[in-house]
Amino acid sequence: MLAYSLSKSPLPNSHSLFCVLPGNAITRSQSPVCPIDQSTNMVKGRFTVNPFQELALTPSDTGNLQDLANSILDANVARYEEFQTKEHGRVNLDNWKLVKSRDNTKVFSERHHGTNHVGPQVPQTSGKSSDLPSLLCIGTAVGEMEDMMFGVVNPTLEIMRIKASYVDDLSGAAVLANIVEPTLEDPFYSLVVKWMELDIPLHSTNLVKNRDYIYVESTGIVGLTNGERVGYHILHSVNFPQTHDLPGRVRANLSICGFFRQVRVNAVEIYVTGLMDFGGDILRMLVVPNMATAFLSTLKYAHCGQMKKLAWMLEKRYAEAKELGAPNREHICVTCSTPITSRRLGDFGKSSSTCKLCFGFVCHSCKISKKLSFVTPDLLLAQRKVTFCAVCVSEAMRAPASEAARAQILATGGGAKGMPYPSNASTASSLGSDYGSH
Repeated sequence: MLAYSLSKSPLPNSHSLFCVLPGNAITRSQSPVCPIDQSTNMVKGRFTVNPFQELALTPSDTGNLQDLANSILDANVARYEEFQTKEHGRVNLDNWKLVKSRDNTKVFSERHHGTNHVGPQVPQTSGKSSDLPSLLCIGTAVGEMEDMMFGVVNPTLEIMRIKASYVDDLSGAAVLANIVEPTLEDPFYSLVVKWMELDIPLHSTNLVKNRDYIYVESTGIVGLTNGERVGYHILHSVNFPQTHDLPGRVRANLSICGFFRQVRVNAVEIYVTGLMDFGGDILRMLVVPNMATAFLSTLKYAHCGQMKKLAWMLEKRYAEAKELGAPNREHICVTCSTPITSRRLGDFGKSSSTCKLCFGFVCHSCKISKKLSFVTPDLLLAQRKVTFCAVCVSEAMRAPASEAARAQILATGGGAKGMPYPSNASTASSLGSDYGSH
């Protein structure tokens, strides 16, 4: 039986379901709610302005947030291990109903059985948590666990912007406070307080309002009792006196915990549980499918990490080429050795028929195009289709994501506050002029 019990939560009772700090209880809105429109393009450009005054956290605040994140992690690690060992990784369909699936991943919604509640291990709420939709996401994603974590970790506004362009998981966002920043020793570990906004249908008509969230986000890698290392991603709603309600929006709440475990080469197991309170009453049949779509965005994390690795390699190679000059390649395809006859003289390294990593020529049949995202100095998103050869793409996919993560820390002197990578707009412009800013 796959069971979570909020009433038997091992977490401290001093914490409510969606509140961390004493005296800062979240006010629940009674406004009508509509499901999130996941079909729209989430990269809207609302990533530039912090809507609140500076969030100055006291040592007590940061300690409480760290304790909360650790408590949620410990409780859910225990639950995840129980799911793996006692339940053999199988979902009990008496407790869970299939809502949506994609590829090898399925999202289930909790079935209600009287007063029993099945959901993630989170602190006890003073409200009726049993009324909130609880979801479980189980499946596998293509890639490596470190790729997923490189895609997940986003402690700065610039990197949030990059992640949103690949994952399509939010509309607007701001970083309110960095509590723990990635380090060379632990490049995927972060603890950040954030604000995000999600668009909902009809919000432009003023009939309904967008939902926004204040939450603490924790990422990292943790060891299981059997010695395995798994990545984790926690989002949990919090509130502070400075994070007042914003005009035209309804403050909603969430509590989500995900784990990512390498099960074989190029395959990562996904295990995500979560509760979401949209700030009002709405039929579960309207909310749950859109929540399920949001959960399935987890499948894009590895792709995000891989594209960030490609961008890192571009930065590295172009820095080397700027210092040493680009190599003079033979006019044949580096993949199939077909002669290249359409070389544009004087435009070496920038032609659409050259790999932008090795600067070798690639024919039309062999070239591989990847859409990469960069952030300009004024925080606009620049997206560019970049040409690669198969060898360089394979090399980038095999490169350890932790190496790229450490490189971005070293390149900026360490610390999340100086981590714009991958945001070098000069690299994007050097690839050509046919990219757009959004």
